[in-house]
Amino acid sequence: MAANHNYTPFLKFKANEVSGLSVLSSELKAELTPFFDLPRKDGMTRVNFEKLVGSCRKKSEKYLTAFPYIFIDSFDIPDSMAIVGSPNCRIVIEAFAGFKYIPVLGLDRAADHNQAILAAKAAGEIVSDTVAVRLQSDEFSSFDLINDELIDLITAGSDLFTNWIFVFDCRVCLAGNRMKLATDIANFVTAVDDAIEVQKYIIVGSSIPAMITDIARPSDESVIARAELEVFHAAQEMVGANLISLGDYTIVSPTYSELTIAPELLLSVIAPKVFYTFDNYHYIARGGRIKTNGYGQYDEIFKEIVGKSFYRGAPYSWGDNLIKQRVDGIRDKNVTPSTILKPTICAHITYMAQDYST
Repeated sequence: MAANHNYTPFLKFKANEVSGLSVLSSELKAELTPFFDLPRKDGMTRVNFEKLVGSCRKKSEKYLTAFPYIFIDSFDIPDSMAIVGSPNCRIVIEAFAGFKYIPVLGLDRAADHNQAILAAKAAGEIVSDTVAVRLQSDEFSSFDLINDELIDLITAGSDLFTNWIFVFDCRVCLAGNRMKLATDIANFVTAVDDAIEVQKYIIVGSSIPAMITDIARPSDESVIARAELEVFHAAQEMVGANLISLGDYTIVSPTYSELTIAPELLLSVIAPKVFYTFDNYHYIARGGRIKTNGYGQYDEIFKEIVGKSFYRGAPYSWGDNLIKQRVDGIRDKNVTPSTILKPTICAHITYMAQDYST
């Protein structure tokens, strides 16, 4: 089935999330443009960040060259790590020189972030002729409030980049704010269309908070409606189906951060969690503490998924196939809280790109 050109997965630039992309079909890789946020860690220094970005470049060369382009953003990295004259994005520009990536501008960034990207494009350090502008909910709530600043940014880059993509970042969408988000986006798109030539608008959001216990209890299963899809479809209905593109944070919360407890204590507090996306919902199954109940809980959850009417079958994707193999006893090592992301992200993206209707 043909890929859905109207879908963009947003991920953290981490090993297991890159792995989830690496096992997508070649057809999907040729059509999708994944969006990566460089991940922040507590206590990260400038040197740590430089090493991280260098590692991401190596991952990109190994696993991501089949994609036409990727987006890369340092949105989560504190501006306090930057040094005078060298914002965080300069590290990305230098490490990814010659690689096909789309840089990301914003109105809420360090003062020299946007200028550094524009200067790098002028100097030939950035290959892409496409650039993204990422807007937060307080910014796209009113075009009039940021009109001048946005027009100045577009004007400064109009001779450098030929294609402009606007990203409406809704973060975690709650039941109480989804219609406001949709209305704000629709009004913003209508206003922008009269003032600026934009090639694509992407709405991205999630229904997964940082604390999984807010939506799924341990040793239980649940099904949650994906509020970000309600935002997307409501905005789409207001402005027209051809103007807006869908993004999502796959099955990882945009506000996720690493646990800061000692490694030897992790298994005492972590319980398995497995996501499986279908229709407009996430199915979520959780186990008990791994230290008490073991890694085998993942395989028990896989059995539950395979028995559900919404399971799409082993041939559907690499991730769906791994789930079925585990159920059939084909297991070379334990599934862990980290490695579960590879199959479930693959299954999610495959479904959203192939069969979800936008």
